[in-house]
Amino acid sequence: MLTDGMLLRIYISESASYEGRPAYKYLVDYFREKGFPGCTIFRGMMGFGHEKQLRTVDVFRLSLDLPVIIDVVDTDERIAQVIPDIEKVVDNGLIITQKVNMIRKKQ
Repeated sequence: MLTDGMLLRIYISESASYEGRPAYKYLVDYFREKGFPGCTIFRGMMGFGHEKQLRTVDVFRLSLDLPVIIDVVDTDERIAQVIPDIEKVVDNGLIITQKVNMIRKKQ
């Protein structure tokens, strides 16, 4: 059965850090501790951010600072509660939310 939800998507660089740790690792632990049903990290193959510097896994232009996307889906209320904390973690990046319909399956 479809229920309303919210997608929280965070765009940061692989080298972004928070409290001395990679920001993406900090965020995975943060969402787990807050009891979210899941969090997925995607590592981009190519991209650029606000500084317009191209980052890629191309052998000729190898970068160790690739784009990272973090996705979390939950209720509107739960996502709204964590936005202030997420804003503190994301120094250079983009935070977006999007209304979604979701079907939760558990075993």
